[in-house]
Amino acid sequence: MYTSLTRRVFWSRAGALLCFSSFPQSLSAQNNTKPAANSVAPGVPSSGSGEAAVKAAIITASFTVGGILFKDLLLKLWEERRALQREESAVYDRYSKPLAASACSLLIRLNEIVLQKHRPVYLKSAGFLDGKGQGSAFRVYKKLSTLYRLATLIGWIRACRREYSFVRVAASRKNERIDEAIAAFEKALADGIWVERERVLRLVDVWKLQQVTEVEKDAGRLEELGVLVDNAIYDNLESNKAAELFELDPAGQQKICVEIAGLLARQLNTNPVSEAMMKVTWPVAFGILSMREAWIYKDWQDAIGDMMLRRVEGEDRKFEVLGFYEFEKLCSSTDHEQRPLIQRLADILDQLDLSITQDRFDARPRQLRALARANANLVQAMHAAQSSSGVISDRLLDLAKTVLDKVKAERL
Repeated sequence: MYTSLTRRVFWSRAGALLCFSSFPQSLSAQNNTKPAANSVAPGVPSSGSGEAAVKAAIITASFTVGGILFKDLLLKLWEERRALQREESAVYDRYSKPLAASACSLLIRLNEIVLQKHRPVYLKSAGFLDGKGQGSAFRVYKKLSTLYRLATLIGWIRACRREYSFVRVAASRKNERIDEAIAAFEKALADGIWVERERVLRLVDVWKLQQVTEVEKDAGRLEELGVLVDNAIYDNLESNKAAELFELDPAGQQKICVEIAGLLARQLNTNPVSEAMMKVTWPVAFGILSMREAWIYKDWQDAIGDMMLRRVEGEDRKFEVLGFYEFEKLCSSTDHEQRPLIQRLADILDQLDLSITQDRFDARPRQLRALARANANLVQAMHAAQSSSGVISDRLLDLAKTVLDKVKAERL
């Protein structure tokens, strides 16, 4: 858009030009209304010099109008558009570097968690320990710093979303990969639709209701069954005034297994599960039903991002993220109003044992694998778009490639 000054200059000059350009037409009209006495005598050919002069004046005026239009309007518009693009690119650069740095920091830790399964023993503990003793203090630090790295990246993504100029540049065709990688990262944190499908398939297999391959063939039907089972779980929790399935007593746990077995048998039009089979299989089935999940939905991500940001005045950026000290104080406070957000973040890494190769009753290892892949893709995308002063080194780029090579893509 051009400025009000551009508009005023343009219209003032345009008015003058309109007056000037109307002069040849008025001259032509005067020539056409001259007395007949001044006309050329019949039979004497006209020289046409008057008409030629009028045409020349019109052409000259047209070129003059066109030149000033180009100079005062089109050229101004082009210059202002270029200035806007430079401003947006400057905003993008100011945010892309901390975003890239936080993505690299988290990638280093996720590589350790996902690919070096003997190392993340610090995730097996519940909550935050007091940190007494060298070994304990180190484990508390590792767990807390992992949460901080995750929260920092969420914070910078949120800052970029709130800075519209960054969004415009990131969503452009040149940087489309960055926008897609951020979307994949957010999806890995928030989307657990695959758990609904996985839960149905495992229950069908445990109770031998049908061939698993047959159930998998109809994706739409499988998704519908997943929603029905999910709704049955939530209805049962509400009727028992429980927040989680593990709060039910053994009789309640067995009862919900019987209810869902009946639901699946009816929906699949197959024989019901016998009492003898239910007596043997319900503990395993209940483990599948109570599979541990820790999704951070998109609005929760935004809230965590806002929690991690603070406004800065007189700086190149509008936002900065909290430092580690401030984050540690948030986590250690029990009565802070943002405690629920900290807990939602911590649930992803709390009491997580990655040494178990079959994460049968826990969705979080698969969630972390998807998060690692999305993180690696983001690092690659930002490296491809960074300038010569970018923060992503070749070593970090190689690490991203290693993660993508070793962590297989899984259906989400």
